[in-house]
Amino acid sequence: MIRLPMLPREALDAGLAEMAERWQADGGDVNFIRTFGRLPETLKRFVAFYSPLVRRGLVEHRTKELVRLRLAQLNRCHY
Repeated sequence: MIRLPMLPREALDAGLAEMAERWQADGGDVNFIRTFGRLPETLKRFVAFYSPLVRRGLVEHRTKELVRLRLAQLNRCHY
């Protein structure tokens, strides 16, 4: 498995640093921003797609998180 080192926060471009601050303030984990920050335009497009799936919709955020946790447990995901 390839392991990509995370960028230090100060190495993120201004847009990604701001995104990381907002994401963390909302209770999110910024490790993926620090890891995929090497491709800022791709990451920005991914977050624009992914955020509404995670943060909005008909299913409550709490229920989505419980499903994610159960799937991680079933797949023996340690992260």
